[in-house]
Amino acid sequence: RILLAYFFESMKSHLKGLSRARLKEYKQVQVMPNFVWMLRCIYETQSEKVGKGVAKCMRANYIKLTYCNAYSADCSAISFVMHHFQKRLALDLDNNNINDYGIKQLQPCFSHLAVLSLYNNQITDIGAKYVARLIEECPSLIYVKLGANKITTEGGKSLANAIKKSKTMYEIGMWGNKIGDEGANAFAEALKNHPTLTNISLAFNSITTEGGKSLAEAMKHNNGINIFWLTKNELDDEAAESFAEMIKVNKRLGHLWLIQNQITVRGAKSLADALQDNTALKEICLNGNPISQEEAKVFENEKRLICF
Repeated sequence: RILLAYFFESMKSHLKGLSRARLKEYKQVQVMPNFVWMLRCIYETQSEKVGKGVAKCMRANYIKLTYCNAYSADCSAISFVMHHFQKRLALDLDNNNINDYGIKQLQPCFSHLAVLSLYNNQITDIGAKYVARLIEECPSLIYVKLGANKITTEGGKSLANAIKKSKTMYEIGMWGNKIGDEGANAFAEALKNHPTLTNISLAFNSITTEGGKSLAEAMKHNNGINIFWLTKNELDDEAAESFAEMIKVNKRLGHLWLIQNQITVRGAKSLADALQDNTALKEICLNGNPISQEEAKVFENEKRLICF
């Protein structure tokens, strides 16, 4: 009882005055690095009663542990407390050192997760497979962010196959990995007729014409995606022409980002022409492609095509 009271008061003292925010159904708190130290101490007790009591006193269900210098070994301590949450939990671990082993240690709290953000955590295909299993098995999960990790084709395929089976995923962020065309092809299969996916980022993933064409074809059969980020890939005019054909069919997509690819004025013209058949699309961003200001003047009257 004394130990529980000590940790309870320590947690209250730490959380007091921290940055908080309300995000629709979530109460968000940004914790500090010594929060991880406290969780380690709680974990050392191996007392479920202490873990449950501390979880109850937190009164927030969106826990931001960004830049807390958390390592893979800390994930057992994080999970020890977080798995006691009775409500849907959002866990943001961006910019730490979690890696594959850490994701495995988080598994006990997976069943409560609605949001999992793991941007920049040295995660490889092994960790991606753990997250894929989470996507398949956790019906409450709606948002996963895995940008700036070390996920390649195999991890990309595992995640795409899991998303294909999911009936709840709302957003997936894969920016800054290396899934390549094979991974893009797998995501294309996942996109076809997906019932809930709304936002997707495959930016900076070494996707070339082949992968771009597969994604464009898949989007002809998708009525849910609103925002699609494909920035910093290797998409050329041939891929742009495939997206132009898709735009004529898909009247749900709102934002298509093709920034910093290899699309010239030829591909831009195909996209501009396709916009004449689509009033729903709000913008196609082509900033950073090899299109000169002089060439871009041709599209001045099409405000939704953004070249600069």
